[in-house]
Amino acid sequence: FFFKQKTAYEIKECDWSSDVVLFRSFMVDLVKDIELALKQSAKKGLIPVFRLNGTSDIAFEKYEVIRGGKLYRNIFTAFPDIQFYDYTKMLKRKVNNISNYHLTFSAADGNDADVNVAVSQGMNVAAVFKELPDTYLGRPVINGDETDLRFLDDKQVIVGLKAKGKAKKDTSGFVKYPAIMLKVA
Repeated sequence: FFFKQKTAYEIKECDWSSDVVLFRSFMVDLVKDIELALKQSAKKGLIPVFRLNGTSDIAFEKYEVIRGGKLYRNIFTAFPDIQFYDYTKMLKRKVNNISNYHLTFSAADGNDADVNVAVSQGMNVAAVFKELPDTYLGRPVINGDETDLRFLDDKQVIVGLKAKGKAKKDTSGFVKYPAIMLKVA
């Protein structure tokens, strides 16, 4: 599902924290677009799910929305029967009490300490590998390239994604090479 209006990426790139009107407008459009997607999905007999952060990491749980003239704490409470999911690199997001929102922590170059904290907190972690190992950081690795529906994953797994494109030649630390990594005791 693609938004017709500004994307989360465009919102992130501008300084929406100082442009409250722009962000509120985006949230109004987001509610309208979700409602439209729900109607279109119902006509086709589909069950829609939404990944709001395609290229951004906006903490949507922090922002109120209006739906049907009623103020809601966030987009997830406005659509309680809809499943939302995202990837994040922010550890301190408070979403455990939001039953229809699933977050997978993203491993990246330079956030190994945060990855270890995410693992210790029981979060699933997505990581890019040259070749998918059976286990990583003491957890089973599942093939995350088979589907993007992270909310269907077992708990406490590593979501392995195979390096593609330029990432095949990455040496920054973004791509993991577990076969040559030293095991930590």
